[in-house]
Amino acid sequence: MKRFIIERSSDEFYTSHSGLALVGLGINRFTSLNAKLKKALPDTKDIANTDVIRSYLGLLSLGKSDFEAVSDMKDDKYFQQSLGIKAVPSPETLRQRLDETATVFQPLVSSTYTELISNAKGKVTPLAIGHFAVDMDVFCMDNSGTKKEGCNHTYHGYDGYAPVAAYMGEEGWCINLRPPDLGRFCHDTNS
Repeated sequence: MKRFIIERSSDEFYTSHSGLALVGLGINRFTSLNAKLKKALPDTKDIANTDVIRSYLGLLSLGKSDFEAVSDMKDDKYFQQSLGIKAVPSPETLRQRLDETATVFQPLVSSTYTELISNAKGKVTPLAIGHFAVDMDVFCMDNSGTKKEGCNHTYHGYDGYAPVAAYMGEEGWCINLRPPDLGRFCHDTNS
């Protein structure tokens, strides 16, 4: 993974993707996600599982959750270097691999939330009484007007349960996220 120098400047132009360097640093330096992925399911295909997961995490950090968005990153060297990706998957490969590996990889990705906070020495502020707050709640995802297969207006998941999120400390660190159905994703029917 390429090392980037981050500095403040008043006359430089910054790309909207500059935060990817920090995302890549977080994934590759402060977590053991890559090793966990390789141990759980060894690569048997042209595109490594770590590249699939890093690509999708990169897309999510840019606010893009549709698989087709990865097409724009195919020739984006900064995207690849920032995240340590050797080969960016096609939208079809990304969707198929995530479908095939969701039940194996989702718990591994979730386990790195607290690992990242701990290894990066993230600040976690306790309450005045000394305890750390952990807030858990379900939430709805508004999918009105989308063409996602299997999703209803307020997406309660395939199994009838809404996603659940857990946040820790006064900073609101996300420490876990349980999708409604680990075995299936909503698919954009345009892909």
